[in-house]
Formats: sequence, structure tokens, C-alpha cells
Amino acid sequence: MSILGSLLSAALYACLFQNLIFSGGYGMDEAVRMAAKPRQLFPLTLFIVYLSTLSSVVCVLLEQLAAVRESNVFWHAMLFVGVSVALYLVTLLVVRVGFRARPRTVRRLGVAAFNTLVLAVPFINYRAAFGVFEAIGAGIGAGISFVIAVLLVNFGLRALEKNERVPAVFRGTPAVFMYVSILALAFTGLSGGGLGV
Repeated sequence: MSILGSLLSAALYACLFQNLIFSGGYGMDEAVRMAAKPRQLFPLTLFIVYLSTLSSVVCVLLEQLAAVRESNVFWHAMLFVGVSVALYLVTLLVVRVGFRARPRTVRRLGVAAFNTLVLAVPFINYRAAFGVFEAIGAGIGAGISFVIAVLLVNFGLRALEKNERVPAVFRGTPAVFMYVSILALAFTGLSGGGLGV
């Protein structure tokens, strides 16, 4: 398969069939928060795509080392978190010193770096035995998944606000939780996965 084909198929896999937001719940709290303020979606999504893609590639490259490849899941988890922290610190240094970013941008970088979505992508790459190009695709797919999730939740929030038939006790947070749960069930069904407990 060509490099572009590998990248696109992994992005499609991450975005649609193994939707990182809805079927796993990763990053859903941030998607709900962003749905209320969609203006901030673009910068946060760029940080998520950047960090998930870069951490995926670094972790896949580290997987080539025999000591890393033979380690158990706990040490892989520690490695993935360590890579995310290192990338966050380097990016923070570049953003603050090199670009003199505003505090709001620095906060968005922190939210993106420690979003469970970014931390989940290396695990997915590890479980799926992705190569470098598939890891890049999975990172991009994670960002696309985040945007899809935010837009769907935003659409649901607007529809719930306008719906007069929603009982008063279900307005607000309970209605949002029910809407997101239904979306999660839909994406779980789309991915073909079961609801294992």
C-alpha cells in the first residue's frame, strides 16, 4: 500500500470506525465544553492534531527498540505518558519563548496535551501495530474525530435548547448526558464493537 494510502486509511479508521471520542469516551468532557464555545475549537483542534500525531510517531519509532517492544503494558503506558509530557514541555517552551504566546494559547496547549484523546492515540497505535504513516493518519483522524464530536454535541445542544417538550428536570446537563450517550451508542454500533463490561 502506498504511503498516502496508509495515512488515509489509518485516519479513516481513527475517525469513523474506531471513533476516539464517542466509542471510547476519550476527550468527551472537552468536546462538551468546546461545544458551548465553538470559536475556540480551531486552535484546540490544531494542538490536538499536532500533539497526537507527533506523540504517535515518536512512540512508534521508540517501539523499534527491543527493550521497549518487549516491555509490558504498564511500561508502555509510562512511556506514552512520558513522551506526551516531553512533547508538551518542548512545545510550551517554543510557544512561550519563541512566539511569545498569550496565556490563553498556553492554556489551550495544556488542555490539548493532557486530553485523554492525545494520550489514547499511542495506545491505539500500539494495539493495532501501526507503522509511522498509519500513526500519522491516526493522529490526524483523532483531530478530525474531536471536531466531529464537538460539532455533533453543538448541534445537539442547540436542538435541546429549542425543544419545548424536554421536561424541566431534564433540561441542561441531564439532557446533554443523554444525548452524548445516544451518540456513543451509535458510534459503538458503527464501529462494530460490542458493549463489553
